[in-house]
Amino acid sequence: MNFRSAFLALAVALLAGLGVQAMGNRDSAPLGKPLVAVSVLPQSYFVRRIAGDKVDVLTIVGPGQSPHAYEPSPRQMADLSKALAWFTVGVEFEHALEPKISSLYPALRLVDTTKGIRYRRLEAHGHDDDEDEGDHEDEHESIDPHVWLGRDSVKVQAAHIRDALSAFDSVNASFYAANYESFAKEIDGLFTELGIKLAALRGKPVFVFHPAFGYFLDEFGIIQEAVETGGKEPTQKALADLIAKAKADGATVIFVQAQFPTGAARSVAKAIGGHVIQIDPLSADWLNNQKDSEILMLKAAR
Repeated sequence: MNFRSAFLALAVALLAGLGVQAMGNRDSAPLGKPLVAVSVLPQSYFVRRIAGDKVDVLTIVGPGQSPHAYEPSPRQMADLSKALAWFTVGVEFEHALEPKISSLYPALRLVDTTKGIRYRRLEAHGHDDDEDEGDHEDEHESIDPHVWLGRDSVKVQAAHIRDALSAFDSVNASFYAANYESFAKEIDGLFTELGIKLAALRGKPVFVFHPAFGYFLDEFGIIQEAVETGGKEPTQKALADLIAKAKADGATVIFVQAQFPTGAARSVAKAIGGHVIQIDPLSADWLNNQKDSEILMLKAAR
């Protein structure tokens, strides 16, 4: 091979390598699938349902961690620099992190998957002492951010994921669209099935420590009664009122999460002669977790 041929071969190889890298993890990471980031584990399930194995997923808040007060590690911040997109979902830690990420990594696309979601308000009870401070509180506090548990809100998120992936990878747009349609159909089927099974609980309360289940319970006309609301422990009066209500309703179960302390919930459970059951609204196995939640709630109602 003469010098000119060798030079052309080398140039082609370098250009090919640069082209692959542009579609993969930026900043000279090992060549591989494109990387996208999500905030919480249920979102990783949504991405997998739409993208299949065409992308790698970085989940910022891992198992057992709370998205309400989370700080990404230096390693996660470095990994974010390699992602094509970060699919945000409106949880608290994002509010402080997004401006920093936009400044540090301007090429990283922030995709708000909550656009178009009809938000519910968090149940506000027992915090009258703080009412005069309302003007100074974060405007997000009264909005229920747990949008990954409702039928329509999940379909909205999945549609944003579909559209963003199609923009990055138009060659596979029909693949993402077909997967979205399949997933949306499965979501509708799941909630129809759960609606039949949970019909006996319509109009009845379910007692939880952290108010994460509103979107899920609203689908079935079930009332969420929370020990903690807005990230605040209840006042003594509110706790007494909640115990009285739980006794009046014949409740024997308070649902708790691994991500939060259970002391107050256990106090309520003890006062009503009941017990606590752990339930996880942040499971990565979203579909089966919805079914598990239904089973636990039916058991609690017996």
